[in-house]
Amino acid sequence: MKLVCTIVLSIICTSNLIAQSTEWYFGISVGTDWMNTVKQAGFNNDRICYPTFVCPQEPGGYRWYYDLDTSTRFGIELSIGKSIRKYRLETAFTLASNDILQIYDRITFLDGSPLLLDENSEYSSVVESTIGGISFTGLMVNSYRDFQFASDLPLTSYIGLGVGVIRAEIEELLFRSDYACINDQCDGPPASNFNVLQQTELIDWVWAINVMAGVDYQINSRMSVGLKIAHRVRDDLVQSASYQRHPFPDAMNTTTFSELSSWSMSLNLTFKR
Repeated sequence: MKLVCTIVLSIICTSNLIAQSTEWYFGISVGTDWMNTVKQAGFNNDRICYPTFVCPQEPGGYRWYYDLDTSTRFGIELSIGKSIRKYRLETAFTLASNDILQIYDRITFLDGSPLLLDENSEYSSVVESTIGGISFTGLMVNSYRDFQFASDLPLTSYIGLGVGVIRAEIEELLFRSDYACINDQCDGPPASNFNVLQQTELIDWVWAINVMAGVDYQINSRMSVGLKIAHRVRDDLVQSASYQRHPFPDAMNTTTFSELSSWSMSLNLTFKR
């Protein structure tokens, strides 16, 4: 539905411009994309007390939190638009990708009360939690206001604002918790009864807002090159997923990725028709 709304908005805006201007342009931008620390939070309704935990009562579920350190990677944008004197309106297809390093924060019970480890447990556990990366593919409707430096200089600066919808994807999310008996055999249930495995991709469509600024150098009447910096703010990604292995076969959890804003610096080529 979000994608449909953005497509309709793009068609309406472009249709209004057709009658007012004869100057079409096509653009391509290639550059870097970087993010600040992303927040990950998840929860489930798991009512089992795992043998390495201290549970004062039967749990209602668990919550867990990570900080995600992202690395700078690439960003690409393809655009088509029209100009009316000092104003431009365009539809842009965007693509960005970032690698992610998970940094464990904490785990609590579902009600937020702290979870303690049982130092006297006869079980041990090995936990692995990783994310391959995060990618964004989107459709944006952008508007710009151009400012000419001087009549004798082929330089134009601009500011812009855009809105659209982004397909956000968490790639290669893995959580594995394997239990074992510290001694040869546990007095309680077999250690393998508590093993957990989740390996999945999380995808959500989210709203996004752009703010942009840049400068273009006009090579000739049909082509210009420039630099653009953009800041993009996105809604949270929220998705539920099942486990491949869990003490309860139908168990699921819900994960939220927040603070998904990013910056980009790109080299632009614009071709006027």
